[in-house]
Amino acid sequence: MKVFLKTTLALLLAVCLFPGIIYADTTTPEGQPSGASSLSMEVQYGYDNTAKGGRYIPVQVQISNSAVEQIEGSLQILSMESDNEIYRYDYPVTLPAKGTSDTSVYVPIGSRASQLYVNVTDNAGNQLIHKRLKLGVNLDVSELFIGILSDTPEKLDYFDGVGINYSLLKTRSFHLNTEDFPTDKIGLDMLDVLVISNYRIRNLSEQQTRAIMDWVKNGGTLLMGTGNRVDDTLGRFAPELLDDIYDSPENMQINMGLEYTKDGPDDAVLTLPCVDFSLHGGNIILPNDTVPILTAVNKENGLIGVAAYDFVDISDFCREQPSYIDNLFTKLLGDDKISTLSEAVYSGNSSKFWSVQSLINTGDVDRLPAVALYITEILAYIFLVGPGLYLFLHQRELGHLYRKGVIVLSLAFTCIIYLMGSRTRFSGTFFTYASIQDASEDTISESTYINVRTPYNRPYTVSLDPDYSVLPLTRSFYSENTSPVKFTGEETSHITINYQADATTISAQQIGAFDPRFFQLEKREDNTEKVGFTGKIQLFDEKVTGTVTNNYDYPVEHAALLLYGRMILLDTIEPGETKQLDDLELLRVPLVSSYLIAEKISGGDKFSQTDITDKDYMLALERTNLLIFYLDNYMTGYTADARIVAFGPDKTDSQFLQTGSRCETYGLTMLTSTLELNNKDDGSLYRSVLMKKPSTITGSYSAATNTISGAEPVTLEYALGNDVTIEKLMFNQLSDTFGDSAEANQLAVFSGSISCYNFTTGNFDQLKPDQRELTAGQLDQYLSPTNTMTVKYVSDNTSEFKWDIILPMLTIVGGVR
Repeated sequence: MKVFLKTTLALLLAVCLFPGIIYADTTTPEGQPSGASSLSMEVQYGYDNTAKGGRYIPVQVQISNSAVEQIEGSLQILSMESDNEIYRYDYPVTLPAKGTSDTSVYVPIGSRASQLYVNVTDNAGNQLIHKRLKLGVNLDVSELFIGILSDTPEKLDYFDGVGINYSLLKTRSFHLNTEDFPTDKIGLDMLDVLVISNYRIRNLSEQQTRAIMDWVKNGGTLLMGTGNRVDDTLGRFAPELLDDIYDSPENMQINMGLEYTKDGPDDAVLTLPCVDFSLHGGNIILPNDTVPILTAVNKENGLIGVAAYDFVDISDFCREQPSYIDNLFTKLLGDDKISTLSEAVYSGNSSKFWSVQSLINTGDVDRLPAVALYITEILAYIFLVGPGLYLFLHQRELGHLYRKGVIVLSLAFTCIIYLMGSRTRFSGTFFTYASIQDASEDTISESTYINVRTPYNRPYTVSLDPDYSVLPLTRSFYSENTSPVKFTGEETSHITINYQADATTISAQQIGAFDPRFFQLEKREDNTEKVGFTGKIQLFDEKVTGTVTNNYDYPVEHAALLLYGRMILLDTIEPGETKQLDDLELLRVPLVSSYLIAEKISGGDKFSQTDITDKDYMLALERTNLLIFYLDNYMTGYTADARIVAFGPDKTDSQFLQTGSRCETYGLTMLTSTLELNNKDDGSLYRSVLMKKPSTITGSYSAATNTISGAEPVTLEYALGNDVTIEKLMFNQLSDTFGDSAEANQLAVFSGSISCYNFTTGNFDQLKPDQRELTAGQLDQYLSPTNTMTVKYVSDNTSEFKWDIILPMLTIVGGVR
């Protein structure tokens, strides 16, 4: 008994003190495949094992196989999406005998994801090894992720840990290197800002450089320093970004701001190598007496900022004055962008989910049932099965057959109704989609949004072209006011996305009939056939000249040329046709309403009432929805370029499906191209004053929509730019064609008094009621030494104070200095 007790105590002590040794000595659990114990796995994710919710995160998996046999299987990564559903991503993996396999993938995670599960299975589906990753996602404070690309990244560490805009955001920086820099924009998706300074941009490959520009257009912010290495930093970007060549860097006195002085004004003055350059369509963010310190330009949904100095050269100053970086990012990003980033930790991609849902919530009109025909048939059935059959049998003294007759008639009408509904029923999985194809001279970028549904309450699988990336679009569970769901890794995935060489498959289970699933598909390919739109366009003094050519081999419909605050309707352009712009009407459009612009392009404004049975109406509605989505997501700010949009004729395109797939598809494709816009003529320049956000002195003003609200007077300070000698300033009102539509949509075109501040008298001078232009002589008294102008608007829309009131858009003509 003593021996037994000693042995038992020894075993218990060993279990308590050395649980790992006891576990290691246990045999392979029953049912576990042989060879599983020969595997070991190391996983790294994100940047420095830090992730950001609602984004693609890089995951690197290294698997070692000590067995003498090669293992074929799958790498599985399980993630909980924002809607609390489990998504699984499968990748083929080969584990060489006595060797190591390295796999790098990009996996989307939910907005508040806290963990991932990584499994390796064999081809029979048996789990060989697994690992749980606890993600370093900050769920309490919204963070601004900053990637740093520099030969001396340690000198840019001052970008880390700074509170932005009263700490709505907190910065976190990561060092990037040339060798591991992504070749696809997805690889940069975790970043909010990319800083390139003291670095030779040509060290990157063309694919890596292209990934940066694609990422910017998708919403990223690129911040570049110049200084002595301006040639290296701008590099490949110079032809696209600059209006003209720049001079060599010179040492200049830069006043960083009076708020950074300690003992005297000279404390905030730095002598730095600086470059004086002009960004095409650039907006001066941080002005200075000598050269603009920071200039920015919009690129579709993103932003590029270029500084006159190298950020390395101000490292000592910024370490002493971290609030300088706060001020820089607050002004560069703007209130709207900062608000969106700060709320993303809670809402994730919910806004995109809802916009995509409204984009592709329509369907094929041909599948609508003929209601009148069904009503006629039901009435006929009621008549026949009631008095009709009764009288027919009664007159022939066959009343005893009435019940049988009712059964026969019921079966007959059931068959008729079934046959009538064959046209409206779905036989299998089907798609509705909306595609945006942007063609440039060298590449075609496609973004396709799909809604996958099935008419049955059972699992289904669809095969997609493997060239497309696949991103689930889900809403945050906070939209449903539900509590978080426990995620253990043992759950069955609702959606499985399997990446193979020949196809990408989406498999769904535990999904209800007609339950929608939204995905964003993206693909980029070389423009070998040189399709798209080309042209030469000049906009000067409210007149557009030039041409647009359709290089597709089919006609495009409802084409329009979009300029900032203006557009030209081009209607149908035949294949190979060159459209002259000189005699076409230039419309001034309301920035506040994408709907009014989209409806005018699609022709939806020509329909007086809703009629879902009208094919033309439904087509116009679908095109309007896609245009609204495009304007709200791809053209969100000032741009100096022109954009052409048009629609292809095919509504059953299924090129995103794998060849041979028989799924039904219904949707539409919009074609776009960016065209260079020339706004100069004989040494003079014409541009919108709104390229730089006006400063609000009094009242309520929205710069994004150029509107005011309420009856309170609004005073704005406009920056007209130091690079021009102003010859003329114009107050351009909305085109009359939008007037009635604006009122119908609770908008109002500004009417009232406009007054300009007179720097000579110190008073506001009211313009004449019909005066909408000021010449150089008239402007002298209204311009400050830095070419700013203060304007007061007093609206007479007092009875409509709740409406958004659309202000005139200010434009200037000036000589280039």
